[in-house]
Amino acid sequence: MRIMDYEGFRTHLKKASRQRNEPLIKIVAFQERYMKIEEIQYYDVEQNYMSIQACNTLWMNLKNKSFRNLVSHDLKYFQTMDNLGRHSLENLIRELYDTAVPIFLDYDPDDYYNLQQLSEILVMDENKLIEQLEMGRFKGAFINEEGNWIKPKPDKVELFYN
Repeated sequence: MRIMDYEGFRTHLKKASRQRNEPLIKIVAFQERYMKIEEIQYYDVEQNYMSIQACNTLWMNLKNKSFRNLVSHDLKYFQTMDNLGRHSLENLIRELYDTAVPIFLDYDPDDYYNLQQLSEILVMDENKLIEQLEMGRFKGAFINEEGNWIKPKPDKVELFYN
């Protein structure tokens, strides 16, 4: 299966932000380990893209430094942020790409549960399920290009052994 590359991700994020005007977390799924971070420090990461000045600008404008808070804003919020230049915004998008759950481009929809199916299987309210999905609690779940949550169905072989 093909995975969306950085340029595709960047285009998708900007287009979806323009069309839907939703927070990043409603456009892209992020890996659980990042969603648990209470205080992001990009400048401590070995392969970082953000300058210390850009990080400081983010922290001065955000209420707290949790990753969830960061992705709970729409892209326009960052685009209009004083002192966060175009280059820094592009670097932020690159960081988001690295922390996102990969978006598959040519998947078979029959191999995935949609939100409604998953809600019925788990007997869970869709809003509660979305909260769990946003926190990265379901491995492999991602938001497709249409903006819908999907989760891979378990492998048929796994069903016989579990």
